[in-house]
Amino acid sequence: MKKIIALILIALFLGFVMLAYAQKKEEMKMADPAKELAKSIENGKKLFNDKSLGAGKMTCNSCHMEGGTKDGKMGDMVIPAFDDLASKYPKYFMMAKRVMTLDQVNNWCIVNPMKGKALKWDDQKLTDLTAYVASVKVVKKEEEKKK
Repeated sequence: MKKIIALILIALFLGFVMLAYAQKKEEMKMADPAKELAKSIENGKKLFNDKSLGAGKMTCNSCHMEGGTKDGKMGDMVIPAFDDLASKYPKYFMMAKRVMTLDQVNNWCIVNPMKGKALKWDDQKLTDLTAYVASVKVVKKEEEKKK
């Protein structure tokens, strides 16, 4: 009788271990990095046109025309279209008069022209917005003709 109880207890224990392992294995499945980045960029593109980032009616698109693919304006200042910004930052950001990273520039724009609250550094919105801005590549006139 003791052997049967011991076998039942061992079987139950092994069953729980196997169940816990299967659950952990499911949790540990690797996400597809390309899909996760694409999702982040898409979320950032939505944020680029989201008035809730600022205090007024401005969006990022107010100064950075057509999602940053065309030159824009802020007052009399021409703002060049984005073009592979990820490879150009950190750099000296003239309006802030200091060297900044791309996510810092995004927050600077939210706080200053848009009069919003800076996003926290670990906020997924800041990551998504920066992923979008960094992903924009401008198609040059010569490249359009080749297509």
